[in-house]
Amino acid sequence: METVVVVRYSEIGLKGKNREWFEKKLIDNILKIVKPAAVNKRYGRIIVRIGRNNPDLILERLHYVFGIQNYSLGFSVEHDMEELKQVVLDLAKRHVNEGLKTFKINAQRGYKDFPMTSLEINREFGAYVLQAFPHLKVDVHNPEFEIGVDVREKEIFVFSGKIQSSGGLPVGVSGRALLLLSAGIDSPVAGWYAMRRGLELQTVTFLSPPLTTEKSEEKVLSVGRILSKYLPNGLRMWIVPLTEVQTYIKENAPDEYSLILQRRSMMRIASMIARRVKAKALITGENLGQVASQTIENMAAIEEASSLIVLRPLVGFDKVEITNKAKEIGTFEISIKPYIDSCVAFAPKHPATRSNINELKEIEAKLEKLRELEFEAFKCRKSYRIVSED
Repeated sequence: METVVVVRYSEIGLKGKNREWFEKKLIDNILKIVKPAAVNKRYGRIIVRIGRNNPDLILERLHYVFGIQNYSLGFSVEHDMEELKQVVLDLAKRHVNEGLKTFKINAQRGYKDFPMTSLEINREFGAYVLQAFPHLKVDVHNPEFEIGVDVREKEIFVFSGKIQSSGGLPVGVSGRALLLLSAGIDSPVAGWYAMRRGLELQTVTFLSPPLTTEKSEEKVLSVGRILSKYLPNGLRMWIVPLTEVQTYIKENAPDEYSLILQRRSMMRIASMIARRVKAKALITGENLGQVASQTIENMAAIEEASSLIVLRPLVGFDKVEITNKAKEIGTFEISIKPYIDSCVAFAPKHPATRSNINELKEIEAKLEKLRELEFEAFKCRKSYRIVSED
């Protein structure tokens, strides 16, 4: 008998001829993030072999692997009826000790040469359980616990309970993108949703030293440590000093447009970094109508400065939904720490809410040093590689 985790996926199973490639990527990610003894593919399932690892640690790490719908801790048993019976009874006993009173056996016979049908397995092992625990009752529609018996050619998997995961696609199947990470509440959540759709992330953060301090940088790195848990190869983070660019815009452009112009500069610098690291898209935490810079006109004006597609995973979310997800993934408490970010440091008193792209371009054409300062900021970028320590 061997302790295993039975991993299930949903969306990957719909990929047709590409399914095998998606499965391989998911297995690769499990091996890198979870670090189990071994991983095997069975049709419609992935089996994680725990070996000498701590089962609780394996279950915790699986939570960070996108592409998994749910998973169950269980056992691999040889085609030995007595051993199989004992494993089923042991699992039932755990639930009985929890005070549960109704159950069902749910057998699947992938190996058709096994001498019992699925229905016969359900009946026989249900009888074993009832004989050992007479007070239990069978409920095939809404049981308080369920024991799965999955018969394969070389082994039988027995498990109970399903731990829900985040679903989505394995990180890396959709390419690479660069997340504009402010360490506020929104952008880390946007990064989480982007990874859930299979994007491998790097991040760029714009700071304004000395107005933003080392604490601001450490806040961003702390968020990065959480996001890195979902990334099989760790997280590359870029920090760009934007003070000279912001000061120049603030002193030489109309104040109501200064925030939009700063963000256009961020888009141009982020595009430079994205091309350098072969990212195919930029990601922001923008949310339609949330603040003055996030009207549809301003979002269009900001995006126009990018040479890459800009993805906004949170565009249709409200603040409550975003905050709840931030709490769920563990970034909320970091994001609310009161350290100044780059935009706050140079925020205008009355920002324009409906910018005109042509008007902004005319203003930028008069800012003769702007492109030079943007390139200097790009050259002064710092890089960190964050690898989860869990």
